[in-house]
Amino acid sequence: MEPSAGLGIPITDPAEVADFVRGLPLAMDPGFTRFVLGFPRRYLEETPRAEVVKHYALAGSLGAKPVISSLARAELLWKLCVITRDRRFLFSRIAGALSCFGMDIVAAEAFANASAVVLDTFRFRDDERRFEDDALRRRFQVFLEEAVEGKVDLAPLLKERLEAKGRPPVSGFEVEMEDAPSLHATRLRLQGPDRFGLLYLFSRRLSEAGADIALAAIETDSGRVRDEFLLTRDGHALGVEGGADVERALVGLATVTPRGPDPDAVRGRSGA
Repeated sequence: MEPSAGLGIPITDPAEVADFVRGLPLAMDPGFTRFVLGFPRRYLEETPRAEVVKHYALAGSLGAKPVISSLARAELLWKLCVITRDRRFLFSRIAGALSCFGMDIVAAEAFANASAVVLDTFRFRDDERRFEDDALRRRFQVFLEEAVEGKVDLAPLLKERLEAKGRPPVSGFEVEMEDAPSLHATRLRLQGPDRFGLLYLFSRRLSEAGADIALAAIETDSGRVRDEFLLTRDGHALGVEGGADVERALVGLATVTPRGPDPDAVRGRSGA
């Protein structure tokens, strides 16, 4: 999914889900509607139907577990799907777990349904071909569960990785922020050169600033990132105070350009 102005328009009408289900080759139980409600509308519009069904089956395995994940090849990349319950620092912990194992994230999507069940999908390169080892993949998924629960301090592990790779420091990025009233969120756009570990470092600072990542769409193209986030605080847009907290948190990492309310979101609210 490419970052766009329609990032955060949620599915709220069960009839919309029913229309989607009628196009499936198999029947779905009522739990499917509960699973999808609250996800962004373009999830059903752009995700292959077979993949949507797989996500629902994966969610059915969550139960009382803290997290459930699947890891598979996706042509030249690997794809990680994570389903868990929403919590602070979740996105940065998943990104950090991947970076600790040397994975280079090139795309990601993250959002929650109306019941606060989160679906995060990451696509990444495994330049060291570590995940060709079945045992190492299983070890990663155990590590991921511990990271999601906050049982692992990722910062020193990632520091070792950054030093080993000898990559340039993560800094000099451009950020634009604007409140999107109709979405009850603040839209943040990040642009700049791709850097190993960027997604973990950036999203961690957002969480440290008290911003919750409601949705994320991450894209890397020709060595540059074009990332978009919808941020909230207590279920609302960040506003002036929250925006200032984020700006302070990003000092040394990005230059922030605050803007007025998102005009597209304002028009959406007025029905134009």
